[in-house]
Amino acid sequence: MGMFGPIGCGMWSLTPYDKCDFRCLYCCTKVQGTSKPAVAPGEFLPRLRQHLDDAPWLDLVIVGAFCDAYPPAEDRHGLTRRALEELARRKRRFVICTKSTSVLHDLDLLREHRFRCQVYISICSLDDEMLKQLDPGAPNAEQRLATLWTLHDAGIDARVNVLPWIPGITNTPALIARIPAESEIVLGPLAVGIDRDSMSLLGKRYTREEVNERYMAEYRRYGHIANTSWVRPSPPAPGENDPMYRLPRLAAPSAPPSASP
Repeated sequence: MGMFGPIGCGMWSLTPYDKCDFRCLYCCTKVQGTSKPAVAPGEFLPRLRQHLDDAPWLDLVIVGAFCDAYPPAEDRHGLTRRALEELARRKRRFVICTKSTSVLHDLDLLREHRFRCQVYISICSLDDEMLKQLDPGAPNAEQRLATLWTLHDAGIDARVNVLPWIPGITNTPALIARIPAESEIVLGPLAVGIDRDSMSLLGKRYTREEVNERYMAEYRRYGHIANTSWVRPSPPAPGENDPMYRLPRLAAPSAPPSASP
């Protein structure tokens, strides 16, 4: 996976590290492993500046689209911080995707650049015992929610990725209740991969058909909530369940008729 490259639709991926220590079992980008810089730290800024020179200024840069922007290696190398400094200097629009509390180390930069950036915190469950198995290297649920709220309270456009939504594991209403009403919540079904029709996770086999069926039932229950955004399930393809494609907002359920006096 390259350090910088086009995703399409006016978006570019910036990947400072080429592996992710969080080791999520459901990872669809196959980058789980020991984090290390995508390029030698001394080459990082010159390479990034060259890439940014070639990327149209109005295009969006996504930091951590395929590999978390803040693996533990960031504390040693600071490549994501350097990238944000360069993006801010150029007044570029960018999005950060992470599960890490370390994004708060860059709160000063984010606050100064808050009108051109968004931060997505990823979480698929509030059950810490489940999270220890699903993404064992990542912070627990309370730490991720506290990070979200700190960003939100600092005036940052902080959002939530519930990617993947997993049947029997993701408690949708409980998650919605813990997230600021102003923060967008993006939900998308578990992707099982283009080379198979099912995935085994924590001793259970999930078929694409079952996941999508239960996900759509959840959408019908909660798709009217104003700050939720639901990814449209798609057939197996390289962009399975592409977050670019969303289901329409549902109308709020009608109130039951009042009883006659």
